[in-house]
Amino acid sequence: MLLNRIAPSAQEAGSRSALRPSSIRRTAQDERGGAMVAVIGVMAVLAIVTATVTVVTTQAIGVSSSSRAEVQARAAAEAGIDVATAALMATGACVDVIDSPAGSVPRYSVTIEHNEGAGWAVGCPSDVSTEVRILATGFAEAKGVAGVSGGDQVTIETVHSYDPIITHVPVAGSAVYAYNMAGALKKFELSSPDQSLATSVSIKHGNVTCTNGAKIGGDLIVGDGNAKLDMCDVAGSVHVNGNTSINKSNIGGIVRGTGTGQVTASTIGGTPPSQFGAGVAMPTIPEWVDVPGDHAFWQAQGYQIVNWTGPCTIDKNTTAWYNMSTYTTPRVIDFRAKCPTTKIWTRNDLDPVTLNTDIVMLAHEFQFDKLYFNASQDRKLHFIVPDDVAGDGPTCAPPASLTGGIYNTDEAKFGDHVAAIAYTPCKVQSDRPFRGQFYGGEVEFHQQAAFTFVPVGIPGVDLAGGVTQPVQTGATLGARLSYRDLPAGG
Repeated sequence: MLLNRIAPSAQEAGSRSALRPSSIRRTAQDERGGAMVAVIGVMAVLAIVTATVTVVTTQAIGVSSSSRAEVQARAAAEAGIDVATAALMATGACVDVIDSPAGSVPRYSVTIEHNEGAGWAVGCPSDVSTEVRILATGFAEAKGVAGVSGGDQVTIETVHSYDPIITHVPVAGSAVYAYNMAGALKKFELSSPDQSLATSVSIKHGNVTCTNGAKIGGDLIVGDGNAKLDMCDVAGSVHVNGNTSINKSNIGGIVRGTGTGQVTASTIGGTPPSQFGAGVAMPTIPEWVDVPGDHAFWQAQGYQIVNWTGPCTIDKNTTAWYNMSTYTTPRVIDFRAKCPTTKIWTRNDLDPVTLNTDIVMLAHEFQFDKLYFNASQDRKLHFIVPDDVAGDGPTCAPPASLTGGIYNTDEAKFGDHVAAIAYTPCKVQSDRPFRGQFYGGEVEFHQQAAFTFVPVGIPGVDLAGGVTQPVQTGATLGARLSYRDLPAGG
């Protein structure tokens, strides 16, 4: 039975033998089709891999070229920043737009802007600018490939402060310096064409009354006396070594007084508005300064001496007076030898004199009924009654027939380029407008007096007691405040 199971029957063997060739053929065909599919699949995979490698390679080349381009563009932009910074620091070298020299690669283009408080504007800064902005764009020599152009140009922005240059210069003195004050300031008006100047009325000794609509376009300083302001406006501060009374007045700054203080129906703009009492510091007013009439002193200041040869009363027919227009170097005109006991008196019929240099006039007394001067450039006049006694305050010692004063009785009309100082150890008295400074042992203003302060000073003399004033003489590029990249087009 076991043999029967193992050995196939003759019928089964014949049947298998009959089927074998066709089965083999079908199997071979199936194998060939499967191989073809496999080959196609492998080829597809290889194509995908090849495409992927190509894309990746192209992208890598693009990124690499863009990085190289950005390095070039950034270096060019930074070079433009350096060039613009150097131009801003040099005198007169700034221009609005700076381009790299022709033919240079990589190249840059720089724009300079300034800010004066109203926003950025293209252009070089001025003395009133507060900030400067430099916008520098660099352009690559070898640009990115494969459409990768982000590094082809780079824009850098730097912002700097723009700082004023401050120089401390000697102050020419107060607009009005009175060792003693006479009378009251009634309808008096003090102004200055340059609002940056420190304008003041300084009274060393004596009480001050300012009333009837008077206006002081600066400070009122009283060194030893009381101050009464009634309908008197002071643009600056009031500082009094004594008692202070203010009524119906406007004060721009602070009111300080070492004594009692009373303020009624008035406006005070300072912070704090007022301080009174023993704790308040006394105001500082320089001591009297003597100005000599010695010729050697004036020659040392670079002036040539001219001894007056004309009359003591000057009118439109006084040739020597009009000869002043021929002087082109500083002159001292000394009237004292020709008019030892007579005042120098300019009459009402004078014509204008054109000044071409600075002039000093020395006399024992001046009276100006009319006084006309003009110039095409800034010129200074000095009307001086000398004080030759040093160190004892003002010494008013004129000849017996004179007062030693300087009197502006009617009209002193100066052009915009002319200003004068009246100096005397005796009295300066003014009834009418004047342009310049007053420095007197005593000063008195009448009701129609007006005063335009222009610093004149006196050569070789410090009228301000060593005080200096900060003056802006220019501006310079300051610290860098920011540095950043800007997006393309921004």
